Parts: sequence; structure tokens; C-alpha cells
Amino acid sequence: MNLKVGWAVLSAPRMFEASRLARGAVTTPRPTRVGRYRELWIRTELCGPWCVVFHLVLLALCLFVPLLHAADEKKDEKRKEPPKIMMAVPFAITPGATNKVVIRGLSLTNATEVHFPSSSNLTAEIKSRGKANLADKADPKKFGDTQIEVAMVLPPDIPVGDLAFFVLTPDGDTNTNLLRVVDKQLLLDEKEPNAGFREPNDVVVPQTIRGVIQDANDVDVFRFRGKAGQSIAIETQSTRYGSSLDPTLTLYDVKGHILATSDDAAGLDARITQTLPRDGEYFFSINDAHDRGGATYTYLIELR
Repeated sequence: MNLKVGWAVLSAPRMFEASRLARGAVTTPRPTRVGRYRELWIRTELCGPWCVVFHLVLLALCLFVPLLHAADEKKDEKRKEPPKIMMAVPFAITPGATNKVVIRGLSLTNATEVHFPSSSNLTAEIKSRGKANLADKADPKKFGDTQIEVAMVLPPDIPVGDLAFFVLTPDGDTNTNLLRVVDKQLLLDEKEPNAGFREPNDVVVPQTIRGVIQDANDVDVFRFRGKAGQSIAIETQSTRYGSSLDPTLTLYDVKGHILATSDDAAGLDARITQTLPRDGEYFFSINDAHDRGGATYTYLIELR
């Protein structure tokens, strides 16, 4: 059979019914689902191939718009950062005292508790939650964009050394970070101004110094007395506690001559060991290797 003739034969009943519908000769009852599809087919035949294209495009939009919306929702879910600790400021705390610490990180505004895995008799009260201050162009994924202020009560008999902690939130627990418990008798807070040999902070051996490189190009200088033949060690504790500082240490004699310098001796931390050549005063300084500074550029220096 000729294809055109065959198509005409197959289409004839539908065309005949369409013409009757067009003349109003037939009043049909409310169509069933099959009837609606048949009516759609009749209308498509009457209006030509462009109707077919229109209906196909409409169908495609109905199918793909919800899919695109669902994909956008998944992207929004992926953008949400999980709770994370970047650092604690200050990270050196003392036994037998209430220590005020700021914990910086991501998604910490809903924090409910600070937990210490190694000790059940430590308490930490969350005093406030909010946004963390960021320097211009600072990456929040590196420095943290939220923070909580915490009051930590340490018993007098807690051992010195590292103290692990993490934060609980409704969105999950954070990573584990470290604090450093330091003997209160040995701890000294750095005081400004102390940017040169004329205004150093005086320290003794042994001593643990807690400080911060506050601004770009800031240098902190310290002075101590030593004896000929005495072996001393000066070591920074910074990066393993989340500090942004890349510390450089330099040891000087009383006339300002460099005796030793150190950078990246243990990771990014610095360490100097030196036998002193004579009795008298000595100086040492700390600064950031990239001449940066800010509230997150904290350090501990152990002099022993």
C-alpha cells in the first residue's frame, strides 16, 4: 500500500471525528484520561507540526525545571561549611584559674558545649557566640569567620602539657584542637612596647612567654642574663596550636651581634640551642617570617 494512502486511511477516522467536533455536531461527555490524550492528538493533527514542537518543548520544561531546582538546593547544601575549629586565642592556659579563651573557626555560632576528651572534671562556660573579625582579604577558611568566647576553669592539679578539646554543635562535632597547659609560676605575658633593644621585656631562665605579633612588621624583643658556658634553648610553640604565625627567632649578644637565628626548625616553629660565650646580658627577638601580624599571630616561647 502506498504510504500516503495508508496514512490517510489510518487518519480518516480521527479527521472525521475532528470535523464533527468542529461543526458542533457531537456533544461528548467529559473525557477520560485516554480520551484526553486522543483529543490532544486530534488537536495536534489540526494545528500542524508546530503544535507538536510546542508541546514537546513545554513537556521538556516541565520535566527539567524541577531537576534544576533540586540541583541548586544540593549546591546550597554543599556550600554550607561543617563546624570546624581553627585556633584558640590564647592557646596557653594555667591550672587553678579561670582562663578566658576565644575559639575561632567555621559554623560555631550554634555551639552548645566545649568538651575535653581526656578529663571529665573540666568545665567550660560559653559566654558569647558571634562573628569573628577578619582582616582585609583574609580567607575565612584559614582564619575562621565565627567565634565563641569561653571561660575555662582548670583544677590546680591538672598536668601541664597539651589539652585536647572539641566543640559540640547541632550540625555535628568539630575537629579536635589543642590548648597548652603551662605552669602559672613560669608564664609571663609579653607587654608592648618591646620592639627594640632599648625597651625589651626582661625574662629569666627558665620562662614561658605568651605573646602575639600584633601588626605587620612587628618585632618582640626580650632580655635575659646568662653565664659563660651556659647552654640555653629558645623554642617557639605556635603552629601546632593553630596560630597563623610563621615565627623567626634571633639571638643577640649585648652589643647587638647575631649569635644564632632559626626558622622552620620543627615544622614552621623555630628553635635555637646555644652555648653562651660570656657572662652578661643577651637579647632574643621573634617576628613573622613574612612580616605579617594580627590577633591570630599568637605564640609561646620556652626559654630554658
